[in-house]
Amino acid sequence: MRSLLAAILTLLLPARGTHRSAAPPPLPLTPCPPCPPPPPVITCPHPADVITADGMPLVRPYLVEWERERDALDRRRLQRERRRAAVLASLGQDYVPVPWEVAV
Repeated sequence: MRSLLAAILTLLLPARGTHRSAAPPPLPLTPCPPCPPPPPVITCPHPADVITADGMPLVRPYLVEWERERDALDRRRLQRERRRAAVLASLGQDYVPVPWEVAV
């Protein structure tokens, strides 16, 4: 007579040996569609921001990049202010941000 544990194990664990060979064969692989061609190489970092007239850029790419970096610094500064306000609020203190022009 089998034990209760052996009966549970036979239900939960897969069979061994020749029982496994009775499984159906795996399905044949279907070919996948061809990969799309790679996108073209862009030399300018943000070509949508550069306006050209007669083949010459009206706005230089390095100026556009400088504006993007400046905006990123502003976003980081504002995020730092929000985090500082959240930490001080968790300590029960009020935080009044000082305008950047006054602090410098």
